[in-house]
Amino acid sequence: MAKKASVKDVRRRNRALILRQVWLGGPTSRSEVGAATGLSPATVTNLMNELLAEGTVREEGFLDSEGGRRRAIVRIAHDAGLVVGADVGETQIGVEVFDLGLNRLAARTYPFKGRRIEVAEARTAITDQVTAMLAELGVDARRVVGLGLGVPGVVQEDRQLVHAEVVGWHGADFSGFGEHLGIPAYIDNGAKSTTQAEAWFGAARDTDHAVMVLIGEGAGAGIITDGRLYRGFSSSAGEWGHTKISLDGPHCRCGRAGCVETFVGASAVLNQWRGPDETWLGRETDGVEAILTAWRDGDPAAQRAIDGLVRHLGLALSNLVNLYNPEKIIVGGWFGDRIAAELLDELQAAVRAYALDQPGGEVVLVRSQLGPAAAVLGAATLPISQLIESGAGVERLTA
Repeated sequence: MAKKASVKDVRRRNRALILRQVWLGGPTSRSEVGAATGLSPATVTNLMNELLAEGTVREEGFLDSEGGRRRAIVRIAHDAGLVVGADVGETQIGVEVFDLGLNRLAARTYPFKGRRIEVAEARTAITDQVTAMLAELGVDARRVVGLGLGVPGVVQEDRQLVHAEVVGWHGADFSGFGEHLGIPAYIDNGAKSTTQAEAWFGAARDTDHAVMVLIGEGAGAGIITDGRLYRGFSSSAGEWGHTKISLDGPHCRCGRAGCVETFVGASAVLNQWRGPDETWLGRETDGVEAILTAWRDGDPAAQRAIDGLVRHLGLALSNLVNLYNPEKIIVGGWFGDRIAAELLDELQAAVRAYALDQPGGEVVLVRSQLGPAAAVLGAATLPISQLIESGAGVERLTA
């Protein structure tokens, strides 16, 4: 028998509704919050007064009125606290500090070689970067609401274990991460957190059904269904790069063969062009620009490699279309962004050729609006999301 929600539960849920509307909807009025959330004017007024008293939201001017009582504008108090975003990429860790409006205040990167980094080194690097940036900004760590960390691979949220073959992590333990700084830490798969950023601020905003694909050396995806990020039973949904499009395809770093990323990852495409070429190792971005230049100049080998990329990526995306029936597919990641800039029309045609007629004809492919900034920004949304969903005020989370 379902447990009846307590008054406290209802109040927390209502606060969460108001916080979500004000945070993601931008400056607004109490009446607009009520209309968007379905809450009564009295409930909105009472809870908004609480959030004002805590310093989480702030009144800022009035809406123009043709008559009657003027309506005060309320918005999140951007300077009420800070959040940190950190993302473990393929060759570097990006760390940035934001205010509560997710305006960037400071940024640093920590490069590593060979696409492998020990967990202890990653933890220390992030801690050191955060400490240095807070010192530069002249702020105390107690003002930081939380630290979000985006990582490759699968995250076991209940135990904070990370399984990420791409950087050599097999059950990497991140328990207690953030304690040295005295900052609450939230960890998620980087594709999921990046998708959340795109849903809040980018090409997936106001889209109920979308898929974001991130393509670099590897490939991953984030799935939005009914306006929410889809995680799956154990939060491993979105490992699209390791779905198979060939039974006897190239060997993958996950230990299997025929994975999507072995056909559409940057090195895979460069290998199709030049064969295994050590000159691109660590310089794949240069290689991508070189192959695109050769493709535009009519080089036959480059054209074959790019045609193969479009066919295989179109096939892999069509499987997502048939499975999830998205309104929109957003193409991002450092290599994905270049693909979308040059080949979006060809890719759209390939998806429609391979997908079922109805969903294939409905889906629209677009380029990420956030670009390279999306990964770290996405990580920074993790503590913000926690604050919203908990219905807590900034004062409560930093106390």
